[in-house]
Amino acid sequence: MPSKARGRTDQDRVAELEAAAERRTRDLQAALEQRSNLLHELDHRVKNNLQLISSLMLLQARRASDPAVKAALGAMQGRLAAVGVVHRRLFQSEDVTCFDVSDFLRDMVAELSGPSARQDVEIVCRLEPALVPAAKAAPLALLINELLTNAFQHAFPEGRPGRLSIAIVDGDAEIGIEIADNGVGTAVGGQPGGGQEGFGLTIVELLAKQLQARVAREDSDPGLRVTVKLPRDNHGGGR
Repeated sequence: MPSKARGRTDQDRVAELEAAAERRTRDLQAALEQRSNLLHELDHRVKNNLQLISSLMLLQARRASDPAVKAALGAMQGRLAAVGVVHRRLFQSEDVTCFDVSDFLRDMVAELSGPSARQDVEIVCRLEPALVPAAKAAPLALLINELLTNAFQHAFPEGRPGRLSIAIVDGDAEIGIEIADNGVGTAVGGQPGGGQEGFGLTIVELLAKQLQARVAREDSDPGLRVTVKLPRDNHGGGR
């Protein structure tokens, strides 16, 4: 009889543990579903806000009569679009702690080579997968956007055809990003790519400092080559 009593007690305890585990599992599933819904809502709001700001810039650009103002607003729209790509990539990623720079560049190239883009500039890509921490994604994307759009817009003036080469090499100590063109090269006054505006150059320098990256420019005869070296301790991928 005592052994049966103990058996019933053990069974009761097991049943209680199983019931507690089931309740805990349901609570965790409900919390996960709530978190997922909140993330989707956050993603929706961020995309809407980015689109609203972009639309306001477009409206202001259309109403502006000063070509310099139109160009500045257009450049800001491009930077905003780069941030939007980062947000989309991070949200769609299975690992939200990391950001693949190569995937971002493929999106950028798709934008630059779309139906409304210049068809006389060939874009050649050699992109190795390269992961950076999510915290570094936006500044790095803005830096790349600045260099890429500058090369695309200024290296081939007056309808000059050419080639734009983009490469990413994920090395042992650092990520190497290279954007090279066979365009006009360094213009008078030392400005690359046919005269990059001072504001854009300042943005590149500030972002490079924030990322602890090195940016180098050199004439490639013809054209210009810009390289970015990002230390490996600045990204979250392992090798």
